[in-house]
Amino acid sequence: MADVRTSESRKGRKSVTHSERTAVTHLAGMFATGSKGKARTTVHVIDATGRQLELPASLADVMARAATLMAEGRQVSVVADDEMLTTQAAAERLNVSRQYVVRLVDGGTLPGVKVGSHRRLRAADIEAYRIKRDATRNEALDQLAALSEDMDGYRLR
Repeated sequence: MADVRTSESRKGRKSVTHSERTAVTHLAGMFATGSKGKARTTVHVIDATGRQLELPASLADVMARAATLMAEGRQVSVVADDEMLTTQAAAERLNVSRQYVVRLVDGGTLPGVKVGSHRRLRAADIEAYRIKRDATRNEALDQLAALSEDMDGYRLR
């Protein structure tokens, strides 16, 4: 796992400093699509000796996403989809307790394997679960908001 972090914060994690945030904001702007939705054509990197290399589009996309998140002040780490994570690492990515992740795995809701007495989960499975969970939550919130609107719950008295 390659973490992109700098200054110390709680739980030993690092956050983006103000000067880094300024730099990545500028970088995110450079990666942004052109005017009127035109897609970025190519991204080149030039090293100290002047050698130039064109980046594959998939790598440029990862860098653009990382720069955008860091510009928002968020922490960024790069993890391979097939990387196996502990239940604690999965819990941190999902912002839930480790025991809750264990229950999800044991109940079959979240795929995982046992290595000895320890459970391991694929990063891609964790991300897929997070996306599905968030979509379900957002749908329920939209329905709740619609019900409140139907009952004039937002009218000021």
